[in-house]
Amino acid sequence: MRSNLYERRRKMLKKRGVGLSLVEVVKELSVEYDVSPRTLYYDWRNRKGWMETVLEIEDPEAFFLDLVASHRELRKFAILEYLKGDNSSARIGALRLLRDLNKDFHEMIVTQNLFTRVSKLEGKTMEQSGEIKNT
Repeated sequence: MRSNLYERRRKMLKKRGVGLSLVEVVKELSVEYDVSPRTLYYDWRNRKGWMETVLEIEDPEAFFLDLVASHRELRKFAILEYLKGDNSSARIGALRLLRDLNKDFHEMIVTQNLFTRVSKLEGKTMEQSGEIKNT
C-alpha cells in the first residue's frame, strides 16, 4: 500500500515537472490509481511534507539545482508560447503557465531554504549532544 502511495506521488511530481497542468495530472492519476481527485489535490498541497521521502533525495542541493534548470527550460517554453500566441486566449494561457511556474519556483526556493536550515540545525544538535557526552 505504501509503495503504491509513493509511486503515485512520484508520478505526480514527474508529470508536473514536464509541464502538465495540475488538472491534467489529477485526471490521469485519479483514474490510474482509483483515488478521488480531492485526494490528489490534497497530496499536491502538502507535497513539502513528503517530497524528500518520496524522491529519496540524497543530495538536496543537487536536486534543487536540477529543479532550477528545469524551471528555466519551462520558462523559456512559456515565454515562446506567449510570443507565438496568435490570439489573446493563447497569450493569457501562456501568462498563466508562467505565473504557475514562478509560484512553483518560489516554493522550491522556500523548500531549499528549509533543507539548508534543517541540515544546519541537525549539525548543531549533533555537536551539542557530542559536547554533552564529552563533559
